[in-house]
Amino acid sequence: MKNKIFFFIIIVLFVSGCGKVESNKGVKKEKEIKEEEVSPTYQDMNDTPISFYELKGNTLTKVNEIKGNFNSMDDILFLQVYPSNLDTVNLNSDFSNSFYEEYMKYQQKNPIKIGFHITYTVNGEEISYNILTPSNTMDHWEQFMAYLYDDYANHGKSFYSHIENDEYTDSSLFTSFKLQCGAYCRDASNIKLSVFTYDSEDDFLENEYRGNSKHQISICIDC
Repeated sequence: MKNKIFFFIIIVLFVSGCGKVESNKGVKKEKEIKEEEVSPTYQDMNDTPISFYELKGNTLTKVNEIKGNFNSMDDILFLQVYPSNLDTVNLNSDFSNSFYEEYMKYQQKNPIKIGFHITYTVNGEEISYNILTPSNTMDHWEQFMAYLYDDYANHGKSFYSHIENDEYTDSSLFTSFKLQCGAYCRDASNIKLSVFTYDSEDDFLENEYRGNSKHQISICIDC
């Protein structure tokens, strides 16, 4: 009888032990799946050069910083955007057509869009946001107001305004960018403005652009 009881205990321990091993395997496999979901592999194949430039005549000069003494409603900058990383670009024709011809070289390889990013500090708090359409150019109008222009759509015109949200379409090109001081712009410090190109939501992680196609400038409004 004792032998039967002992044999029965051995079987119970063996079965429960197997169950524990199988359970741990399941937990381990589930953990590996979750880690893969949290840390996906990201590779940016977009090699489009992009920079901010100042246009004088038919010459573009790359801009890396803006300094000045700006107050409410002052224009801080009005810059052209161009698909290049060169310090100086000599255009063969007017800016709008030159932009379009150069931009399409990269657009044909992989459909891309142009976006902007602003980051600065107010009273120790960092403010950071993207401008991907005219709808969010006034997201923080208390400090800064942004304006987007499509020079190619308006080539040949002596005067034209910024793109309104109801005018924006998928074919709109952001060729120029203006930044204006808001009522409390002088409260902002450590100001950075970036231009970048992107092709999908995968180029952003927690609203921050993580691709390779980017140019950033620094802005001092009290210098």
